Amino acid sequence: MNKEEIINIIESTLTSGDKTPGIFDLPKIIAIKSELQSCHSVDDILGIIDEHRGLISKAFGLSDDAIDSAVQKIKAFEGK
Repeated sequence: MNKEEIINIIESTLTSGDKTPGIFDLPKIIAIKSELQSCHSVDDILGIIDEHRGLISKAFGLSDDAIDSAVQKIKAFEGK
């Protein structure tokens, strides 16, 4: 798993949104970031994204298509 490439995909997706997390969402987003950083597999990363999809979408102003696209790019790293 190329963790740096996956981080780039996630960061690129988040910055493509039209919002910045508000003060009440920020602690939750930081907790999600911490969870993602401790992952050791693509499946773990995808599970966290799926579990927090609603919050990520709302906090960053992302469409479902943007998140789906990121998930597909990350899935390409499975087994590598």
